[in-house]
Amino acid sequence: MKKLVIILIVFAITVGAMVSEIVYVNKFYNSLQADLEVLSDSIEQNKDGVDNPQTVELCENIATKWEKGKRALLMMQNHNTVRNFDEKIVCLKEVIKSDNYNDAVIFVVSAINYIDDVLLDSVPYLTNIL
Repeated sequence: MKKLVIILIVFAITVGAMVSEIVYVNKFYNSLQADLEVLSDSIEQNKDGVDNPQTVELCENIATKWEKGKRALLMMQNHNTVRNFDEKIVCLKEVIKSDNYNDAVIFVVSAINYIDDVLLDSVPYLTNIL
């Protein structure tokens, strides 16, 4: 009987850890995606000067937020997924600083779409399991 109780406790802890991981990852990526959409709007409004202070500040805030959460995500997710998104953020930041409107639009849309793909893979749907 003691073994059964111990097994059930370990199982409950494991399930709780899995659920908290899913909630953390989804919350972090949804927040980052919302920030990227605000950045996308700022890029669209400032087509002539993408490197304006407001857009650069938004991009810096996203990069800072990403750097703070990246370490935790490296422990919870596939390393390649995190590294690929890291490259997208770094490239986006540099393209905005270089005042390149076309590439800024491409990179911000690419980052938003990448988050959509990551979120679809982070929740264990039956189609992901099979």
